[in-house]
Amino acid sequence: MLPMPPATAAVSGHLNGFRYHHLMAQDVIAYVAVSLDGFIAATGGSVKFLERFDSDEYGFEDFIEGVEAVVMGSATYEQIIDWGWPYGSTPALVLTTRELPGIEETEITFSSAATGVAIRTYAAGVEGRLWIVGGGRVITDGIRDGVIDCLELYVIPVALGSGVPLFTQAYDGPLHLLESMAFSNGVVKLAYSTSTR
Repeated sequence: MLPMPPATAAVSGHLNGFRYHHLMAQDVIAYVAVSLDGFIAATGGSVKFLERFDSDEYGFEDFIEGVEAVVMGSATYEQIIDWGWPYGSTPALVLTTRELPGIEETEITFSSAATGVAIRTYAAGVEGRLWIVGGGRVITDGIRDGVIDCLELYVIPVALGSGVPLFTQAYDGPLHLLESMAFSNGVVKLAYSTSTR
């Protein structure tokens, strides 16, 4: 996912009280806003389609309180830097093979290791939850490599027709539905466990 600017970040989701009791403190959670036709951004990376669906209903503040670190790919990282880093001093893992600038007063770890290896290694040093911010390749590889525990989708009732896909490769499971919820603005939350247990 290409994360939303701070003004629209709440559209990406939350974990409500019920879900908090079912997730371990060290779970790795990928949650993303996705168009009805499976895109996380328009062609060129724009996420303007999310702006009119901003809402306090999603409980973003509750979610972010439980996040100890964020994980993202290089394109997502560069876009967020352009917007202005919205995560304060929350540490981050950036998956990249390029040299990228750091952020003052924020611990940024850069890794060129394979997605699963990088996330698993980084998670071993983090006590709380990891939020996989994006993009699609990181999420797809993370699920396929078995390092993402929960995929939480916020389906936006807009069809983009083309853009940046959520899944960059085929994935046929396992995905077990944990929760579904419809919001008043037409957005639908779908939360899946990716566990084989």
